[in-house]
Amino acid sequence: MFKNVKTSLEREEVLELLTYAMLDRPERGEEALRIYQTSDDWKLFGVEDEGLIVGIVGFEEQEDGTIVLHHLAVLPENRHRGYGRGMLLTLIKERNPKRLTTATDAEGADFFRNVGFAVYGSEDLPGDGQFHCIYEIDEE
Repeated sequence: MFKNVKTSLEREEVLELLTYAMLDRPERGEEALRIYQTSDDWKLFGVEDEGLIVGIVGFEEQEDGTIVLHHLAVLPENRHRGYGRGMLLTLIKERNPKRLTTATDAEGADFFRNVGFAVYGSEDLPGDGQFHCIYEIDEE
């Protein structure tokens, strides 16, 4: 079930998922958790399976209809089951954005490319977010 998890930020798996989304740097996961706790603009939704939050998507909606994805993660034991793709599709259905954008590393770029995002960047660039991914939603 896809649901708002900002009311569940104290749950252990939420911090674990944010840590995965932050390239396994615990200090950055805790920093992201604080932002979700204090910001009304940053939304955090997740998918639950048998009472466990197995995936999260954190985002911010902009006035121009763009959703900026800040975090997307699935617990390792639940990967390759369609949770990541499913969260993105549900987000598009429920929020009706014009586009989704995110910055990511090479592994994330492969995931976003596989779900239909245009991916720009290079493995030769420094930093964690060397790839910029954009998904334009057709208005039909």
